[in-house]
Amino acid sequence: MKVLVDIAVEPLGTSSTSISKYVKKVFEILNRRGIRYYPAPSMTTIELDDITQLGYLLKEINDELEKMGVKRVITLLKIDDRRDKENSIDHKLEVIKK
Repeated sequence: MKVLVDIAVEPLGTSSTSISKYVKKVFEILNRRGIRYYPAPSMTTIELDDITQLGYLLKEINDELEKMGVKRVITLLKIDDRRDKENSIDHKLEVIKK
């Protein structure tokens, strides 16, 4: 079963109020790892095969943002670990279109 995670990454202490370059970096990481995602204006839904992937992903995101000069990151998460039915981005989007 897939695990869906809504994630928002907020870099603190940057010289600008814009965070788009940091969001783009997160998308690069997701693409490099082959992780499916669905971006929304303030959070992104990612689809993981296993919840244990999340910790490694968060570490990689924070490490990459640190390389960009970010010294502090606030990460907001909502985890949907449904085990009785299919749980995927595509399925969720299909259901709401009906």
